[in-house]
Amino acid sequence: MKIFLISAGLFMGCFGTAYSQDKPQRKESAFMQQQRTAEERAKMSSEALEKRLNLSAEQKEKMYSIHLERAKKMDKMAEEQSSIRKNQMEKRKELMLETEKKMRKILSEEQQKSYEAMKSRRKERMQNRKKGMHRPQNG
Repeated sequence: MKIFLISAGLFMGCFGTAYSQDKPQRKESAFMQQQRTAEERAKMSSEALEKRLNLSAEQKEKMYSIHLERAKKMDKMAEEQSSIRKNQMEKRKELMLETEKKMRKILSEEQQKSYEAMKSRRKERMQNRKKGMHRPQNG
């Protein structure tokens, strides 16, 4: 009886693992979709709706216009967010430099050397983390 239960458990585990690996993968990542032009994204959306909803040519054309308008607005919003982020990064950098300038007035020469070494180690750790984040995943 024990052997039967163990065998059944192993079979279910193997079957479940095999089944979960058989799921269809997404055709494209969100990043890849963003690399397309607004026109390409609108065309893809309207064609998908045409197939799923059996749209007439007139309906498809109207859907394309709606999706194109949305895609262009989304692109504009992304550009605005990008410029805001750049501006914030510049302000943070200015603040950091200002802070370091004030700190240098307080620290001795030896302490400044130690501080610079500490900053270098921190920068190296951050670069290693970034490299680790972009490592290809096996699976």
